[in-house]
Amino acid sequence: MKKDYSEYRYSEYDKYKMQRANLQDVRLDYFVNSVHFNPEERELSIKVDGYNEHRPMEDDIIEYEKELAAREGREYVPRPHDFASEDSKELLAESQKRLDEMRKKYDFRPGDVAGIAVEDVGILDIPMINVFSDGRIFLHYGEGILDFIYADFRTPLQNQMELVQIENLLIQAAREKKTTADINQEQGERVRKIYSEAQEIVEDFYSYELTFSELEEVAYASLYTAICPPLFVDDRKRKIERLKWYGNYILRLQKEFKEMIEFCYDEDFYPDVLGKLYPSERLYIYRNSKGLPPFFYRTESVTLSKHSMGGKKMPFGIPSEELLKVFSDTRLDPTEEAKEFAEKYNLKPSSLMFDLKHPTFMRIEYQFSTVEDILELEFTKMLEQDIRFRKCKRCGKYFIMKGKYDTNYCDRVAEGETRNCQELAAIENYKAKIADNKAIPIYNKYYKRYAARVKVRQIKEADFKKWKYKALELRDQCSDGIITVEEYTAWMEASFPNRKPKE
Repeated sequence: MKKDYSEYRYSEYDKYKMQRANLQDVRLDYFVNSVHFNPEERELSIKVDGYNEHRPMEDDIIEYEKELAAREGREYVPRPHDFASEDSKELLAESQKRLDEMRKKYDFRPGDVAGIAVEDVGILDIPMINVFSDGRIFLHYGEGILDFIYADFRTPLQNQMELVQIENLLIQAAREKKTTADINQEQGERVRKIYSEAQEIVEDFYSYELTFSELEEVAYASLYTAICPPLFVDDRKRKIERLKWYGNYILRLQKEFKEMIEFCYDEDFYPDVLGKLYPSERLYIYRNSKGLPPFFYRTESVTLSKHSMGGKKMPFGIPSEELLKVFSDTRLDPTEEAKEFAEKYNLKPSSLMFDLKHPTFMRIEYQFSTVEDILELEFTKMLEQDIRFRKCKRCGKYFIMKGKYDTNYCDRVAEGETRNCQELAAIENYKAKIADNKAIPIYNKYYKRYAARVKVRQIKEADFKKWKYKALELRDQCSDGIITVEEYTAWMEASFPNRKPKE
């Protein structure tokens, strides 16, 4: 029996998931990336999907073009990539510029598909669609979230929207000159008939290549939008609708995670109600208030390898000193018992001895494809490790609390400034302290006077150092009200009295 959902009442969670799901002509999960979390170092390393670039796609493109030639009844003629053309040189220069920008902004190491020359790890040899493809990025817990929530998406989205509107006007003008038969033929071409897996892979790749070129400024506005780019199926009639939908998707996530950080971490957010709760307990209340379930899904993978996976303890890692001892023992002669074991379990004795002598490491990674996935992953990992955000009391932006170092100010350098908030706050606090503390200007006055006498040798250096120590001690006593300003001034004046002039 066919089901009718026309009057189905969607829950808040249904609506929440629908806003983050793929559309018919928009895919949010085109890239398949992996991330490894290192709790000891409080770092995460992300391996970006490298399949969606020119080099890895080459075999699929050849297979697709052969199939296309066969369907059209013509001979297949290979089309070599002309990376020496002027257009390619221009694209290469743009890729190189973008790569350099991203490497200044993030701890990023390009992958093999970038074609980077061995002698110079910063030089590309062919253009790239996305300079992050196949690369590895290293972040401290929380850095990816902050990078996303403070990114400016509205400006590039607005710029792209204006370009699409201009393009639509040009298309509309061209359509007015076409015949009804031409328009009907175009509408018929919108049906996408699939003949093979290679065709679907390559046509999606072409669509992605076009999508990324159009959304480039939006994508590179943050790390996570760049490594989780969308795929728009090439339907120009719905171009502006797709752009609006994707823009709303990003801006909703940005707003949501700003709210979550405030709700879960801000010490000044309803302190009488939430002040004694852990961030994870606050998150439970937050999700309950939004009608969301108290759980998240993750896609985890476990890899066993002879390569060290980081960390200082097994099964993830081993201290380098111990590892050197292990590898220095090169004896691989199997015992009789080892030979018997190898034969019973169908193993080579030499391979068995290698495995017995050398440790096997375990690496746990998580797969993610969407911006939402990696944001939730990073946020929940911060909860697991009790890593906290705090709002800077100077610029008002959140920052990561590192270790036991307690501060109310972040280390960002705001636009137009040369110092970060910590440095500026220290200067401002010092000035405020001087303004309210009458003992400090007295100390500064006599310090300058007596330091000048040291330079002309009227006061000995050793005597000046003893005086300075005592003067600071009395300054603090004056600041605390133990002695009066008059008493402090009198002592300073009498410390090194002026010599009487000779008759």
